[in-house]
Parts: sequence; C-alpha cells; structure tokens
Amino acid sequence: MLSENPINSISGNISFGIELDDSIKAVIDFLRINLLKFASNGKNHKLLPEESTNQLLCGFLNKEAKKHPFRFQPEFIEELTSGRSPKVDFGTLSDEEKIVISDREYGEDDSFFSFEAKRLPTPGSGREKEYVTGEGAKVSGGIERFKKKLHGSKIKYAAIVGYVQKEDFNHWFLKINGWIDELSAVDTTGLWTVNDRINCDDLNVSVFIELFSEHSRINTDGEQAGIELYHFWIDLIEPV
Repeated sequence: MLSENPINSISGNISFGIELDDSIKAVIDFLRINLLKFASNGKNHKLLPEESTNQLLCGFLNKEAKKHPFRFQPEFIEELTSGRSPKVDFGTLSDEEKIVISDREYGEDDSFFSFEAKRLPTPGSGREKEYVTGEGAKVSGGIERFKKKLHGSKIKYAAIVGYVQKEDFNHWFLKINGWIDELSAVDTTGLWTVNDRINCDDLNVSVFIELFSEHSRINTDGEQAGIELYHFWIDLIEPV
C-alpha cells in the first residue's frame, strides 16, 4: 500500500512528492529518528574503521527495533545460492513470512530495504571517490554498486549511510556531485548522467541530514529500471 504523504525529513526537508509503500516508509522513518540518536550519542564520536562503526550501528538499530516488525542483518548476502555473492552492509528483513512492496513479494530471508555505509572521507590511497565509484575496473563505489545491481537487484528503494568524519555536509554535497558531474562528462556508456546527482532542500543543519537521488539501471532482461536512494549522513567528527 502506498503512503499518501510526501517525504519529509527531520533536517533538510526532502519534498520530492514521492509516494512510498508503508513498509518502506516505516523503515525510513525509523532510520531518521535513530540515526540522529546514534550520531548524538557521544560515545559513537570516534574515528573508527567503517566495519567497527557498522557493528556499533547495527547493534544500536536492532536494540531500538525490538518493538518494530523488522530487523537489520549485517553483511547481508545478496544471493544465498552463490558463494561469491556480493554483500551489502545492512539488509532489512521483515518479521513476517512475506511482505509485498511495489507488487513484488519478499520472503523472510529477503532484504526489502538494503543500505551501504561509507566513511567521508574514505581512507586509503586511490579510494577518494568511493562513495560514488571505485577506481579503474574495481566496482566498489556506493552509488555505483546499486546502479550496476551488485547491490539491491530486487529492490526499488535503498540507502547509503555516510559517516562524516571530516569537513561538513555542504562540503560533501558539493564534492560528491562534482564527482558525478565528472563521470557524466566522460562516460560513453550512458551509465552516468547529471541525473545521478544527489539533492537536498536544506544543507544548513548539524548532526544529521537526509538527501535523495534517483538512478536508472539496466535489468538483466534489458528493461530500463530505476532505484531511489536515500542518503543519511551523520556527523561523527571527533570532538576537539
């Protein structure tokens, strides 16, 4: 069932007028509230590796989700039958045997809303643009993996959680859209266009911000399909 209400974020209003399935809306509303709580908790303000922050975040979210009909699975395997299946950082699973979203059925072992996590900035050599794309032939970019269906091949809605550990939200908004503009200017395959840019109504916020982007991608049967990404950025800058 679709919600009749447009998306509204806690900070940085998203007013694209998109209607969401109730199950997706419940997860997004939950994440808005609890990512803000996680970011506001002083003990989480540490320059930890991405995997360590993921573990802390997943434990926190599952503790807060005890009264909700869904749970979060870390390192979620996209294809159980494949030993080489990509893993998304977080899968969202329903406590019901099955749910239907956008006319698609999801079983109790299927993630109906997956999300990746990325540090900003990404540490290490040659990984600067990893929020968007990997270097060379390596498919390691957050947005890239969703566009190429390595992540979330069966879902229409997903998210990327940005762990901001340096600079501010406005810096990363401009930087990431700049990388997308660079890709769209040189890409001859049609994978990247300026339509892949992220959007936000208000960047003058602190601690937590919500952004949004829409991306086209190609189904295995050749049909054009899309995915809608929510970008939840939380301030995890080490206090001075």
